[in-house]
Amino acid sequence: MPKEFSNSPKIRPKKSLSQNFLVNLHAAQRIVDSLNLSPEDAVLEIGAGKGVLTQFLTEQAKKVYAVELDKSLCEVLKEKFHDQKNLEVIQGDILQLDLKKVLPSSPKIKIIGNLPYQIASPILDWLIEYKELISRAVLMVQKEVAIRMSASPGSKDFSPLSIFVQVYTKPKILFSLKPGSFNPAPKVESTVIVLDFLSQSRVRPEDENLFFQIVKASFSTRRKTILNCLSSKLKFSKSMVENILREIKIDPQSRAETLEISQYLKLTQELKNYQDYF
Repeated sequence: MPKEFSNSPKIRPKKSLSQNFLVNLHAAQRIVDSLNLSPEDAVLEIGAGKGVLTQFLTEQAKKVYAVELDKSLCEVLKEKFHDQKNLEVIQGDILQLDLKKVLPSSPKIKIIGNLPYQIASPILDWLIEYKELISRAVLMVQKEVAIRMSASPGSKDFSPLSIFVQVYTKPKILFSLKPGSFNPAPKVESTVIVLDFLSQSRVRPEDENLFFQIVKASFSTRRKTILNCLSSKLKFSKSMVENILREIKIDPQSRAETLEISQYLKLTQELKNYQDYF
């Protein structure tokens, strides 16, 4: 059974840390269940807060690493779960955490967390940095961010963020949470999204910089064609860009959000021969 929080010291959410504590225990159980934990799994929680998710994690996982920036909350967590031998509370900034040093040489870890909205993007960068060590992540993010992360080519929400997430993971929106599920209630709706990390990234490590440079250039001006975007941002002549696009069967009049990720990968391979223009 979930532990009650009434005996915990009164901790007021800190606006400076964008703290919105999850208080909906039913939602917490659903979120943890979405990790599909086995008794042999290790899981890292980003922003453990008062331990609402932590309590369910310690019941299901072999090892739980609860990362929390707020020192006072870390003390609450240590006191509350002092009898949980499978829990390690880590006080610090998740963005500064070296996951390779935390993990022993063991199977991949799973990640869970309620991401502060203003640093969701840097945390996604951090997750991708350690992609080889992660099998699955279940995250609470702003609804609009979740929609962009999982958007398909051709939709108005397809963006560089969509591509960034989808070359390394398979995202799937699970469910949304009303503001009342948190204290204090945020002004926006939150969505739970699962990221299943691909065993092999869709982009080659040696091509990553060029690939994302091309994606950024392609989306630089939403209303322009990919022909105009690439020729202006990558210092190519229009005729050269047009020839390259036609060579790999991409319509030069296409817009960035209509191209498949596979087409951006093809474009990257083709433009590797022209890197003097970058």
